[in-house]
Amino acid sequence: NAQHVAHYLQQHAKISAVTYPPLFTPGSQLSVLYNKQCTGGGSTFSFEVGQDEAGAFRFLNALKIFKLAVSLGGTESLISHPASTTHSGVAKAVREKFSIFDTTIRISIGIEYADDLIADLRQALEAL
Repeated sequence: NAQHVAHYLQQHAKISAVTYPPLFTPGSQLSVLYNKQCTGGGSTFSFEVGQDEAGAFRFLNALKIFKLAVSLGGTESLISHPASTTHSGVAKAVREKFSIFDTTIRISIGIEYADDLIADLRQALEAL
């Protein structure tokens, strides 16, 4: 499910980046390391949405299936905004050094039908 959702997001015009190991550029150092050490990408990844925090929040607030959460992982699909939750106490310059921007979204894909999750993401992206 995660790979299916990540591929959808990677191709969407309103998503500027998807960080999911199976989608690393083939031949890159990250891809080589991933292929050497892993057999799958897991269920959690991040992506960039919108132009600013307000846009990211519009997207998050429009979701219907995904549940907003600080802690990710479980059977249900969860989503979070790390800059305002888990990493809110970290200075913005430090967060950005580690690629945690106001537009960063972390997502954990659960066991729901992947096409339903994509439909939810699609309708939320239309809110931007």
